[in-house]
Amino acid sequence: MQARSPSLEFAAETGQTSLLTTLIPISEVTLALDDGPSTSCSCKTRATWARVDDDAVMKWPVVELAEWEELRQCPTCGLVWLATWPEDVEGGMVFCRPVPASARRLREVDRAATLRGFCLSRLEDHLGTLEEKPARCRKVGCGRKRIGATGYCVEHLIADRFGRHLAKLDPRP
Repeated sequence: MQARSPSLEFAAETGQTSLLTTLIPISEVTLALDDGPSTSCSCKTRATWARVDDDAVMKWPVVELAEWEELRQCPTCGLVWLATWPEDVEGGMVFCRPVPASARRLREVDRAATLRGFCLSRLEDHLGTLEEKPARCRKVGCGRKRIGATGYCVEHLIADRFGRHLAKLDPRP
């Protein structure tokens, strides 16, 4: 019998009567396992927030789960992402890098900072460019500048549309 180099023997049954056997060197298998996942990870190029239409990220391991949000971890690079389903969004999850980046629990995530880009983008979708005007916000006691013809500052627009918890307003007394 001939001595073989270290290899793995894979057998696949094709049909009911034939058996196909292939010898693959271990070094090739290791390369395939090492090279494969790194090419599929797009975390470094992914935007800080995005609506997710494909379910690929739903297969990622869950770090922590709550009713309308969860922390998921990329199986390739280990980055943690916040998956959330905002109330105002029809049809989908928003996938964000949590702020601070070190967050590993949902209670550690600053939702206002994490979802700010998403909120501003949604406001621009509805209002156009968000330009501050010299006039002051209509909310009593607010000294911020108005956005366009809305009458309100960006923080009160975010609070009105997405919830006070996502605006950078002073806490209520």
